[in-house]
Amino acid sequence: MARLTRAQSQAQTRERLIAAAATVFARRGFHGASVDEVADEADFSKGAVYSNFESKDELFLAVLEDRLHSQANFFGHLAERAQAQPGEDLSALLPPLDGPDEVWCLLEFEFWLYALRNPAINERVAALYRQYRADLAPIAAPYAGDGLRPEDVVSAAIALYHGLTLQWHADPGAIRPDLVARILRALERAATLTELPMRALERAATLTELPKRLTG
Repeated sequence: MARLTRAQSQAQTRERLIAAAATVFARRGFHGASVDEVADEADFSKGAVYSNFESKDELFLAVLEDRLHSQANFFGHLAERAQAQPGEDLSALLPPLDGPDEVWCLLEFEFWLYALRNPAINERVAALYRQYRADLAPIAAPYAGDGLRPEDVVSAAIALYHGLTLQWHADPGAIRPDLVARILRALERAATLTELPMRALERAATLTELPKRLTG
């Protein structure tokens, strides 16, 4: 087996620390987690954590960036699956509010509140979410229309997921787990209904211009 280079070894250590931190943060919350716990989870020394990340904030930002990137890839694969199978409903493929992974929505809430009180951290979080929205915008195109850009749909979907997840955890019986999917499906229908009259108007305008072109 080939020996890892120094850069490869460092990258592998960083990946293990991020994975361990994700587990600890999910289990303990941002404020409840400690660097010592992350080191123990990864089976590294505390010094190894600090040689890769300056602080717990930096570690959480790395975990958040990794998660958003994974989520963008996940939703991208869902969109490809829906396109590859005619009649497949992308909305129906979305994870429900009661999925175990949605505990991360609650963790993100905790970190957002912390970031809002720390401007430097908030700027970093905002940059991560700007990139996340940009990555998801092409997938949201079918739900856009009537003044809504794909980026607007992504922003609304993020707000729906986080807000409804919080409500579901507080009162599970009050909200159906597939509510986000049903709302996005309604948006898609509305976008289609808006698009049809516009196409009809464009076609009528083309037909009106046709005699002029033929005689001109």
